[in-house]
Amino acid sequence: MLRRRTGGKRFSAGPRIRADVPETTLLAFRPTRLIAFQYYVGWVFLWILALIAFWDPWRVIPDWEVPFLGILFQTLLAALVGFLGLVTVLYAEFRRLTTRYTVTDSRVIRQDGILRKKTNQMPFSKIERVELDQSLLQRVLKFGDIQMDTGEDTIVLESLGHVNLVQDELSKLVAAYARR
Repeated sequence: MLRRRTGGKRFSAGPRIRADVPETTLLAFRPTRLIAFQYYVGWVFLWILALIAFWDPWRVIPDWEVPFLGILFQTLLAALVGFLGLVTVLYAEFRRLTTRYTVTDSRVIRQDGILRKKTNQMPFSKIERVELDQSLLQRVLKFGDIQMDTGEDTIVLESLGHVNLVQDELSKLVAAYARR
């Protein structure tokens, strides 16, 4: 019972509601590296271009020496293209490592970013449908996307490994909340 003094009178606020009960985390995971597949393809392509620029097998790049550096232009071009490829793969890893999915006993949470944090939460009581989306390649590699819909809002959990197990668990939780 909660009692307070106001104007010399005592009153009771009724039974206390336990709002401080912690949630239990059931699943916590990150997407697979295939979430940034296009960046990895770009990285390989840029490194191939860097090797071609360095070797210059067709002799199309002029043999100029870059002032102040004392290296050939083709070497500088290869280094810049290779560095751009490295930046591409670092961005892909950064994107993957800053995306986190958490399933608690009452909601699903998707968090993106470090500096600019974006959090999307969806309680199980609002979820109307859990949909699995897999292409042929994704089915072979056993990963895919899960889309959860409330009718108004959508959360997409991209590039999940063991996607069938995750979908089964989410469907069970949604069904359990629907029975309540």
